[in-house]
Amino acid sequence: MKKETDYKRKQEELTWLENLQRNSWEPEVIISGITLAFLFVFPAKIYEFSVYLIQEIGVEYLPSLMILFYLTTIVSVFKIFFVVHLCLRFVWAGLLGLSYAYPKGVINKNLFKLAQDYNYQKPADMVLKLEKTCSTTFAYPVSLVLVFLTFTVYLGLLIGFYVWFNLNFFIAYLIFMLSLIIFSLLLLSKKKTRFKVWYSQSMLSSISAIYQSNLGKWTAVVYAILIFIFAVPLIISDTQDFSMFRNDRPIAEKEREWPAKHLHFEAEHDGKSRFPRSFIATEELEDDYLRLGIARYEGDEKIIEQLNSDFRVALDSLDWVPLHETADLHRVFIDDQPIPIASWSKHRISVTKQKIYQAGIDISHLEEGAHTLRVEKLLLKYGFVDNNAELINIDQWDLFEFIKR
Repeated sequence: MKKETDYKRKQEELTWLENLQRNSWEPEVIISGITLAFLFVFPAKIYEFSVYLIQEIGVEYLPSLMILFYLTTIVSVFKIFFVVHLCLRFVWAGLLGLSYAYPKGVINKNLFKLAQDYNYQKPADMVLKLEKTCSTTFAYPVSLVLVFLTFTVYLGLLIGFYVWFNLNFFIAYLIFMLSLIIFSLLLLSKKKTRFKVWYSQSMLSSISAIYQSNLGKWTAVVYAILIFIFAVPLIISDTQDFSMFRNDRPIAEKEREWPAKHLHFEAEHDGKSRFPRSFIATEELEDDYLRLGIARYEGDEKIIEQLNSDFRVALDSLDWVPLHETADLHRVFIDDQPIPIASWSKHRISVTKQKIYQAGIDISHLEEGAHTLRVEKLLLKYGFVDNNAELINIDQWDLFEFIKR
């Protein structure tokens, strides 16, 4: 009696699974559509998160850039995956309708003579073939989700330790690379270890083995590489202008030649994003007062004390103002004429909560026409391996033109 009950239960489970497999296209399309809707919102959030790490937490530019590229790559790759899947389902739906309208397929005798002697696929056969392709395409990202999820959790913990303990980035980078090498050696080892046995029984390894054994050893790999290649333009687009948030370098030549107005003028700026360097209200000023804003970087706070103690002589030789706060690291010029700043006021921008310094500048003496605003900045540059500091004066930390009417 018990055997009959178990057999019946197994048959019911198999029937349920078969019915679910036949109707898998419904959850596939729903999941792909909803996921894509979220994925097209994420890049801006990732960009702002990476900038937040630099400006508010004090994370260095290089690790923030790595985080930006890593997360943007994940989002872009999955965008391509799900777009491909939806396109295939679109074709599948068309073939499904074709198989309903013309179930017998091609009627050779009604074709032109040149095309009558060939064998054509039946609509039902094409639907079944494409159904398999669609399901395979949708299932493939599952294995990548597990990889990226594990990798992201580990990377998040590592970045957390790096920020919490104020580690040198070289140490964090070394730990990361060593862990990758150890993991690779454990997987590539010919010896059948406990780790390899455990990993082979995991969902990630099983999915990968299913694809390799059914599609071919290299088919799945080539497919993934092609997806990554197609994702490159999206990655480049989603990381544009991020180099402007690199606090320790002058503005690049291409950024001087083709300046981004939305990064320097509030009137053309997206209120949901942060300013990288200095900015004013509008490109064209019609009064005699200029309100200059400068983005604050948390990392600058760490060097004020060292500058005042170890580099006092160098500061005097540069005739720099006394350093009381990070705003004092900046020196402003208009048409290469130094502009004395009596005081800086502190503010937060409403939407992004970005910390900025502001100062009022009298421009009544300027003639009508175009003028160049330049900002110098004083910083300490540390070695990648050691912690030795070098004083650098970035004479073109920011540079843009405005027009006085």
